[in-house]
Amino acid sequence: MKEKNISIYRLSKITGLNDTGIGRIIGEKKKNPQIETIVKIAYALDLTNDEFIKLCGYKSDENE
Repeated sequence: MKEKNISIYRLSKITGLNDTGIGRIIGEKKKNPQIETIVKIAYALDLTNDEFIKLCGYKSDENE
């Protein structure tokens, strides 16, 4: 989030998603986020889905 200079609140407004839910996904507290949610957030951050998943720590290069 810091790299993109956007707050969770602003991201929630762009995506239409709940800011608490976004915070859980980014903080790795939500174990299995829905793909639709990942797509919305990644699109808003101008990242690929895979880049966003790695950024949040759900997937590492070792898992590929």
